[in-house]
Amino acid sequence: MHIITTLDDMAFGIAQKERLEPFDVKQTMVANINKLAPKDVEYLQTQLMLLIDKSVNQGETIDDTNVDKDFVSFLIRLYY
Repeated sequence: MHIITTLDDMAFGIAQKERLEPFDVKQTMVANINKLAPKDVEYLQTQLMLLIDKSVNQGETIDDTNVDKDFVSFLIRLYY
């Protein structure tokens, strides 16, 4: 459930930045997630769970200083 909320938040952030509709952004992201190889889906889930743990259980604010740069690149490729 937290992963879905996290994807919603990411789609909303991209939509604001690009001045698009969040629903359209999320549809694109979901379509691209559905095309991922199983190992990439596992990577996505693992990294999202780490971010959720940092945010929910450790009270950290998630930003570019505490997210692995490779994961940021991976997320960007999910949309662009």
